[in-house]
Amino acid sequence: MTTTNLLEPAAFGPDVGTRKIHVTDRYGDGVYANAACSGEKTLTQTLGGPGAHFRGLMTSPRTNPGDPTLAADRVDQVAREVAAEARNPSMAQNFTERLLLEEVPCQEEPPGHWVYGRTTTLQLAPDVTASWMGAYQGSLNTTGRAPEGKEPCGGIAVLRSGTHYGVLEVHACLGTAAMDRVVRTALSQL
Repeated sequence: MTTTNLLEPAAFGPDVGTRKIHVTDRYGDGVYANAACSGEKTLTQTLGGPGAHFRGLMTSPRTNPGDPTLAADRVDQVAREVAAEARNPSMAQNFTERLLLEEVPCQEEPPGHWVYGRTTTLQLAPDVTASWMGAYQGSLNTTGRAPEGKEPCGGIAVLRSGTHYGVLEVHACLGTAAMDRVVRTALSQL
């Protein structure tokens, strides 16, 4: 198991402003990504593996009674990370590919529904990679896909470093440059 934190509150400082970011951690199983996209699957249901380290970053100390890494009010959620360790690097690669495939269907949704944009892949080393997709609100989705030339508002990333893998959900409204910076920071810590 990994207990490394992918992001510290300071990673969001320029984007969240002066609001204090509260952090909560837990270990176990649970939903790991946008349930509206991937369904209410838990990490164990998707991968069949053991639990993971869940970490929530929020602008309020009030948390969801069922999961302390989720804000009681969705607007207070800045980000949520899930990190775990596989038995070997090839298994970690397999897990990240499967986790990413769970999110890809949300790149095509009916017009008016929120949608993920194209996948951007970052590689810091041969076995240190991340793939992320920006999130676009439904009013920008007029064709069933993310609009070209518009900035995302947060998004999701799937990361891998050696035997470690993770999912980073960014709820703060970050554009492309900020998402790229935050994902790179998280990847360098995995």
